[in-house]
Amino acid sequence: MKKDRKWLWIIGGIIVAFLVFYFTMRFINRDIITIKVAKVVKGPIEAVINASGMVDAPVYDLGPKMGGKIMIINVREGMRVGKGQTLAEFDDTTRLVAPAGGVVAKVNFDEGETVSPGVPAIVVVNYNKSWVNAQIDEIDIANVKIGDEVTITSDVYPDKIYKGEIYWIAPLADLRKVGGRVKMDEESYVFPCKIRFLGSHDELKVNMSVNVEIGTQKNDNALVLPREALFTKDDTQYVYLVQRGRVHQTPVKIGIRSFTSVEATSGVLEGVEVAVNNLNNLKDKGRIKIER
Repeated sequence: MKKDRKWLWIIGGIIVAFLVFYFTMRFINRDIITIKVAKVVKGPIEAVINASGMVDAPVYDLGPKMGGKIMIINVREGMRVGKGQTLAEFDDTTRLVAPAGGVVAKVNFDEGETVSPGVPAIVVVNYNKSWVNAQIDEIDIANVKIGDEVTITSDVYPDKIYKGEIYWIAPLADLRKVGGRVKMDEESYVFPCKIRFLGSHDELKVNMSVNVEIGTQKNDNALVLPREALFTKDDTQYVYLVQRGRVHQTPVKIGIRSFTSVEATSGVLEGVEVAVNNLNNLKDKGRIKIER
């Protein structure tokens, strides 16, 4: 009986000691914050502006000035035509001639039908001269200039990338348009611009929506860190450097910004680690635990 009580006291003592140790460690480590880290690396970074766009091209609505009956139609929809090619002939020796090379988009009448004055009989689109109308947010326009190279993509052809360059920027801001119409529920100002294609783009048709990416700045040998490592305090930007189980609030100067990264022009060195989460819970020289 005495031996049983002795073992109970021993077991109880072990449990109490364990609990004391456990809660003591929790008290000691109560200020430790668990974080994830990323290394500052050297590499390329590019500032990119996104914009919506729509394909446009010269469209020629061709019809007789005086009206008349169509005697001969020499083309069909989808046919490519050259400049000066006769498209149709009327009963008064009037002819419809292609003003430029392009594709016949519409043939609105049949042979023998009468066309009224001013009504288009044949529509030709000159895709060789097509361009993209894009809308640049006013907050981004200061970083955009004529001659900037542009990457153009389309949800219709997700595996294809088209190149272009900006050749015109509107001198005045305009209200944002969606589907060609101003959105009345928001007052978002944009600067319309025009982008010429560089290279083949036959698949892109008039009024097709496209996505535009404009590269405005680039550095192939920058000190790069994740955007989520950056925070602002008293109009100064900081990161938390991780050293020997603690974080150190460190001011940094920022250059180029991409969607996921920023360029550090001062304040950090290549290879150092910075905190990328729980920034609101951290404090200067605070203790941390790194989540691997």
